Amino acid sequence: MLLRAGQPRSYGLNNVQSDLTNFTEEFGKPYRTFDHKGTRFILLASSLGSLRGTAWDQLPMLQQALADAEKDRSVRNVMVFAHHPVDDPGDAKSSQLGDRDEAALVEHMLTDFRNSTGKGAAMVGSHAQIADVHRLEGVPYMVLPSSGKDPYGTPDRGGFTGWVDWSVDSRRTAKQQWVEADVRAFAQSITLNTPDSLEIGGTAQLSGSIVQPQGVSAGTRTVPLRYPMSVDWSGSSNLAIGSGKEAVEAARHKGKVAIFDPRTRTLTGLRRGSVTISVTNDSMRPYTDESSLAPITTSNTIQVVPGSHH
Repeated sequence: MLLRAGQPRSYGLNNVQSDLTNFTEEFGKPYRTFDHKGTRFILLASSLGSLRGTAWDQLPMLQQALADAEKDRSVRNVMVFAHHPVDDPGDAKSSQLGDRDEAALVEHMLTDFRNSTGKGAAMVGSHAQIADVHRLEGVPYMVLPSSGKDPYGTPDRGGFTGWVDWSVDSRRTAKQQWVEADVRAFAQSITLNTPDSLEIGGTAQLSGSIVQPQGVSAGTRTVPLRYPMSVDWSGSSNLAIGSGKEAVEAARHKGKVAIFDPRTRTLTGLRRGSVTISVTNDSMRPYTDESSLAPITTSNTIQVVPGSHH
């Protein structure tokens, strides 16, 4: 499921703060709940910088939605969305819920829900535009990256454009990995840094970056191929991808030439041969035709050779 923690625009002509009258006349309340395949989604409105300032009624709605989800066996977990995050990961702290007592209240409610039910709880915001996640008492709070506007943070700290693909496993409890986020960054091009050759038994740490358009202003930014971006690694059939000693032994038993650990970005040579490793990102190339919308992939080939002791 793809959801964007956006917000109905509350600004009028000349960027003057207004209200949501036009939105509510067309679509109804800007805050609501719905259940989907065992997950209760609670959508909140914070366009004026706070929940109570935007629409006070949504606070008791949040309280009631959590209370009902606690008793409802069909609800396995809860995800709360609002435009403003409870905490801005940037140093200025200028893009978070302005009422800190209100932010603490929301955190307290989600912690109590998780602790009393064993069901998962998470909250997603966007306004700070820095891809980031922190956990408080087991509850993850994520800030989404910008989808097109210039991000506020530096590229190495989540300041890039992209989107997030969520996966929820309703069979798992709060103490398990019940929710996962695939952070998909946009790219105009990809650079992949690998050695030309690698000795059997030797290791090399791979690196790289993507280039993406600046956003609403001219220029580009370079983003490293690592957390908090989710990097889509792949390779030739004789390359294994996995982490840990068991994965290495399994790869060696299957006759793989090398194994790549995506957690550490380390490539280990196992036997003589050549392997190809690839990185794929969503396209943000200038549109020319449908082919320009296809994902961008960059591949390098590495020779695995005997060392001096072989």
